Amino acid sequence: MNQPFQPLAYFRMLRQRWLLILIPFVVALGVAVVLSALSPLRYTATATLVAPKPQLVWRWDNNVYDVVDLRFDWRAEVMPLIMTDNLAARALEKVENQLDTALSPAQLLHATQSKQGGGSLFTLSVRAASAHDAALLANAMAASLPEAVADYYVGDQNLYDQALAEAQVQFDQLDQQLVEFRGQTGISLGFNGDITARGDSELFGAHSEIKQELTLVNSYRAALQTAINRLDMVLQSAESSGTLSLTLLDIPELQTYIDYDALQILRQQQGDEALIVTLKELRQRMEADLQPLQESALTTQSETARQLQIMDTILRDRGVWQESVVTLKRKQIEMEMKRIIEGARIKIVDAATVPAAPSQPKWLFNLLIAGMSGLLAGLFLAVAAVYLSETEA
Repeated sequence: MNQPFQPLAYFRMLRQRWLLILIPFVVALGVAVVLSALSPLRYTATATLVAPKPQLVWRWDNNVYDVVDLRFDWRAEVMPLIMTDNLAARALEKVENQLDTALSPAQLLHATQSKQGGGSLFTLSVRAASAHDAALLANAMAASLPEAVADYYVGDQNLYDQALAEAQVQFDQLDQQLVEFRGQTGISLGFNGDITARGDSELFGAHSEIKQELTLVNSYRAALQTAINRLDMVLQSAESSGTLSLTLLDIPELQTYIDYDALQILRQQQGDEALIVTLKELRQRMEADLQPLQESALTTQSETARQLQIMDTILRDRGVWQESVVTLKRKQIEMEMKRIIEGARIKIVDAATVPAAPSQPKWLFNLLIAGMSGLLAGLFLAVAAVYLSETEA
């Protein structure tokens, strides 16, 4: 154990334990192969669309009626319509009996995803059990979207109300999830101004209590560490010079364990040598008390960071749906004042093609992750075995 570290010798010892490295690697790959083989095949086809920003809106008499704000992203109005039963029903009507596997509108929505791209582009992806169905459904959804958007702009209030209600439901669910999370953890929205309008004084108090508790733990830990440092200085001075500088121990941080006057009395009664033994025992006890404080502080900090990360995720998702709700409500006011004449605002840039390979399971990704995990586990076992063998030797 006292010999200098030799990388080549250590590597040879690891190589002698190649079986410990190989077994976890093979087991991990086997598990990945079994799970990937049991996963059903899924194909994903993607269509690219564009929602260009109109610059002018015209009357029938060809006079300029309004100037549209170019800063507004029209995708905010279009994309919520993708996740509506009406659009799924339209797409299924287009494909009729051409599908290899029949789907319901709810199943089609569950297999559909949308994502914003650069500029005014966005994509619409559909996952299906066969490549033919994936491409067929993606193109049907893309072809039905301009029709649904046109109906929406022409004034189909039922379709609009349905989209608004669904967006509102999503926002309400996330908002309730946020309220429940804050109620359970005591973490409030203290980082933005919305909290003042919501009136959550109790949550502010709970969050302050968590901070206060962590502050007290850290303060007590720092005080205990200061007292230990003073004891170390006194003991080191006694070893080097043979004298005890008890004046260094006249600090408030040490009063919890032993009074300064009591130290003076012990010194008179027992002498310096016995007092040094007492101080060493006291230091051991303080060191034992310091360890759980450090672990408690680290645990509290880690838990607080985890909770804040969860809250940020909820806030981000909630903000997306809140923006959709605000946008749709704003459009509702506009629709009461005027009817939009032209509704064709969506164009298909690239139609979905039949995917050549399934998107699920991801064999290469699964095997790569499994192989890396198994290799790390095997290396850990081999290193542990080398360490244990050297310890026994």
